[in-house]
Amino acid sequence: MGKLYISPQLDTPGDRVRAMLDKVERTMSNLRGAGPQALKLLYLFDQLDEALAELEANGMDVRAEYTRFETVQRQIRRRRRSFLSEASAALEDERAAVQPDRARWWWFLDEAAAQERQQKLCRVLIGSLAAALILAAAWFAYDSFIAPPPDVRQALEYIAGGEKSAVEGDLQAALAKFEAAAALTPDDSSLWLWQGVIHSELNEPDAAQAAFDAAHSLYETELDLLLDRAIMYLRIGDLAAAGADAEQAILDSPDSGMGYYVRSNIAAGKGDYAAAIADLEQAAELAQKAGDSQLEATARVQLAMIMQQLSASQLSTPSP
Repeated sequence: MGKLYISPQLDTPGDRVRAMLDKVERTMSNLRGAGPQALKLLYLFDQLDEALAELEANGMDVRAEYTRFETVQRQIRRRRRSFLSEASAALEDERAAVQPDRARWWWFLDEAAAQERQQKLCRVLIGSLAAALILAAAWFAYDSFIAPPPDVRQALEYIAGGEKSAVEGDLQAALAKFEAAAALTPDDSSLWLWQGVIHSELNEPDAAQAAFDAAHSLYETELDLLLDRAIMYLRIGDLAAAGADAEQAILDSPDSGMGYYVRSNIAAGKGDYAAAIADLEQAAELAQKAGDSQLEATARVQLAMIMQQLSASQLSTPSP
């Protein structure tokens, strides 16, 4: 009797998808030393994305395959640095040739990494500015009040809560706190300025102007108002409004290092580190001429932070 013939397994679309998943998983586990060959992962991701969508449209149950695909997507996000260390030299040229849609995010891992570095540096810089402002406010409170009466202590609590809410984006809550603080300490110019900034963000121009007018009457100079308002806009993330005030401050008082210092933080928030470095150098130089050792030291420290972060970023990204 002859041997029983068993036909090979049919090469179905589902089989082909599972074979591609096997290949992706093997490639992910062997990234080290792959070089530009690591780019084949992106093509496999494209093929899997299209094939799974087609199978699902045809009524096939592909939940298990989608789970495997989502797992390797998480892996390439988690191992993005390893992937880019192998493929970044060729990725930009390959992407230019393929012209992928933005929905195929795996083709833009280098841009995501660069954006993440910028955001990290921006958080560090704005955090240092906020810390400096908090220290200045604490010194002012101590120097002015020492043992403040209950209504002033309550106002300080409202101010702290208002700034926290503003930075977190809860503008209505912040406005309520600043209004409550202003009712207790109406001569505090910053409280009216904060109210104007928030009304402006809430698209309430009349209320904003009324608050700004009240602040004007309490500020000693227009420069101080512009700089404080720019910092407030910067802290809540309105870089355009912050930039407008910083530019006006520099135009009105080109010898003031503080204008350049504030503008440097705005430039860093936009990811324009060359402009931020130039402004910090100018701020330090003007501060030195004016004998403002505190501003000079702050500008130089922040300049060193930016240079260190940029140097670390360049070292972590291989040259093409």
